[in-house]
Amino acid sequence: MHPPDSTSPTEPTINMPGTEYSQTSNASSASSKYDLDDNDERTVLVYKYRGGLKIQSQSDLRKSLEKDLRLRCSRKPIPRGNSRIEVKQEDLYNEPERSIYNQQGYPNMKNSLASIGLPSPVYWKRLLFNQFQDLYIVSPESSPNSSPESSQHVSPSNTFPREGAGEDGAKIAPPHAVPADT
Repeated sequence: MHPPDSTSPTEPTINMPGTEYSQTSNASSASSKYDLDDNDERTVLVYKYRGGLKIQSQSDLRKSLEKDLRLRCSRKPIPRGNSRIEVKQEDLYNEPERSIYNQQGYPNMKNSLASIGLPSPVYWKRLLFNQFQDLYIVSPESSPNSSPESSQHVSPSNTFPREGAGEDGAKIAPPHAVPADT
């Protein structure tokens, strides 16, 4: 192959997973879809649904959204002076989706999913310097009509403690058992 010269027309990029060429088309789509700046290195507070809090740059958040296309991102304003923020079902959806689902009358949209305590540095930077104005909520792409795969099946037997097993897995004798050596 010959190196491309500046006078030749650019070839169309092939969008193949796992290659660097796929980043160009995904970057613009993730940036526009979630209103994230490609070059913004400001730190933001990110809550990964059922995963925890993380402080990262907008560009890192955009890259993680591009990497896993099954994820979505929404924003929730952090009220100044609050040390906790409540994440509800409706907060997982962006504004157009939220209004559609509310019009259709889904009863669970106001259900609380998490109550997040803001880390101390985030709280003080929000209060004093007006930073961290939004909580970025990353969750799996879904709708109120669908349920997670794991909730469609019976819980595995190892979810519940087995009868006769201690915390360390040692056998515990039943309360009325008589030792065999007496």
